[in-house]
Amino acid sequence: MTRKESQFFAYHAKEEEVALINLDIKEVIVTPTFKSMEAKEAVMAEDLPYMYSLGLYYDYSHLSLEETIKTFLSEQGLDASQVAFSYKNLNTNETFSLNDTQPMTAGSTYKLPLGMLIIDEVEAGRLDMAEEVPYTTINNITEAPDYPLYLTGFGETMNWTQILDNALIHSENTPAYIMADRLGGFHDAYQKISTFGQSKGDIKTIDYEGGNKTTSAYYIQVLDYLWQHKEKYAPIIARLDASFSGQWYEQYVHSVRISQKPGFSQEALNVNAIVEEEIPYIISVYTAGFGGSNENTVEMSGYGHYQLACLAYVINEWHRVNMNPEKEMPKVEITLENN
Repeated sequence: MTRKESQFFAYHAKEEEVALINLDIKEVIVTPTFKSMEAKEAVMAEDLPYMYSLGLYYDYSHLSLEETIKTFLSEQGLDASQVAFSYKNLNTNETFSLNDTQPMTAGSTYKLPLGMLIIDEVEAGRLDMAEEVPYTTINNITEAPDYPLYLTGFGETMNWTQILDNALIHSENTPAYIMADRLGGFHDAYQKISTFGQSKGDIKTIDYEGGNKTTSAYYIQVLDYLWQHKEKYAPIIARLDASFSGQWYEQYVHSVRISQKPGFSQEALNVNAIVEEEIPYIISVYTAGFGGSNENTVEMSGYGHYQLACLAYVINEWHRVNMNPEKEMPKVEITLENN
């Protein structure tokens, strides 16, 4: 082969490589929502009675999502640094955030990407959902607070359907330890979950050694990946849909499908959710110190949960006012009679 021929083939091989790479890159097109003030005010008027009953009236039609949340926090006596959130409109790709790379305690939200990795194992043919898993010899399994209850309720084995149900619907710890063990242990599992996205901050996924810290910037990508592959992860979404009915994000947000993964640990009360409003959106909310909780808190603060549920309503109402489609005004026909 001559030098000229060699250069020709090298050039076209590079072209094919670039083309293959570009196949994996999906261009994200953001389409800003334009909604008339009249239409926004119409939603405000429609929702006003419920809004007032909760004591959560804000100027949703004029404030940005960040401004609305900061106003709520101020009214609650909370600082803006106590919340990290990331929001994405799934139709328009509009995103909004606050403190999205700030390290926050993950709590039980870590169980979501682990569950997604388990489904990956099933899809790859490396795991059978009917398989009975002996779990009593798993490293550190006795550290799970609910371990004795599992021994009493299930004996020494569980199948993967039971494991996913209890990890994602009931958010319990023993099944989460089993998932992590199957994935090589928590350290390895937290490396593998980068397949669903990485934060632009210092903590890329979850910092296992650093106290189970994570970011909403990572989790909004997990939710986005989950939604974009919702057929594959239908078993995960179904379990999130069944999780904590009427609580957390669902406490004050009604009549809409919500697939949620909440999490509590010490000072943290968090929730990640797919909210299927008329225009669906995903939301990742991490908090610290709601209800006066701190790093020594053992029992979840009821008032902190209430504050988070109120915040969920505020976010959803802002979305309803500003992002849901404009409703067609009823046509009024006027008939003029000749006297």
